[in-house]
Amino acid sequence: MSYKLPLFAAAAFLGGYMLISNRQLRVNEYELKVSKLPENFVGKKILLLADLHKKRYGDNFNNLVNSCIAAEPDFIFFAGDLYSRDETDMIPKLALMKRLKHIAPTYYIFGNHETDNMDNAEALALKLTECGVHILRNNMEQIKIGEDHINIYGTQLPQRFYRNEDFSHHDLPQITKDELTKLLGEPDRSECNFLLSHTPLAFRAYADWGADVTFSGHCHGGVIRLPFIGGILSPERKFFPRYTKGIYELNAEQGLAKLAVTAGLGKFRLNNPSEIMICTLERQE
Repeated sequence: MSYKLPLFAAAAFLGGYMLISNRQLRVNEYELKVSKLPENFVGKKILLLADLHKKRYGDNFNNLVNSCIAAEPDFIFFAGDLYSRDETDMIPKLALMKRLKHIAPTYYIFGNHETDNMDNAEALALKLTECGVHILRNNMEQIKIGEDHINIYGTQLPQRFYRNEDFSHHDLPQITKDELTKLLGEPDRSECNFLLSHTPLAFRAYADWGADVTFSGHCHGGVIRLPFIGGILSPERKFFPRYTKGIYELNAEQGLAKLAVTAGLGKFRLNNPSEIMICTLERQE
């Protein structure tokens, strides 16, 4: 009997901690230095979201939207998985994206859950385009401030890079520079090129292709985060994925390439609060 009370207390503490961990929403600010950043973009703030799935954050997403408003972003990037593959009602997600678009110009790409449910994705994309959300599907647009601009690309990666037809994850093909060139074309390396791509795990390919900065989600912060180690699991069921949360760097042909990865908003998580990521752009000297 003496050992049952401590075990019960420990289980209750762990259960309470897990409940709190899955309800936390934090706004985390990062400085993002870019060597080719045009002058008019210095100091501008990008709000990066991803992986909402089925989370709501209050009635009509009010807690999430109010946090985004308070951050005062200049641009909003949503890096995929706005919904889960088994969701059928897209009206709440459409309403959320309309609200985000009224905060700042909003750019959205599909993640693996969208490409698993393309009927919903196509219908949602049509409605979002009508209301002014920029949807990037293996194409490029320009973000302009005065006489300066940044090229912003967005991928819609084939599902084979995320899972096999039987929903297993063994022996998945690697995303390569050549594959990205087929999807996106060749970037102008003399200009500043941003890339939205759902999975961060192909950072080397993105950098070699010519992305100065890539914005991603997908890994949910590694699901469970351990002190001094970081995230421990990727959606591909791989332990200790390299890129789960924060800003990463790689040397590339066009200079120092950067990767911004948000821990995302939805799904189960432990010691890993949901994240609104704010990236303030600065010039890399």
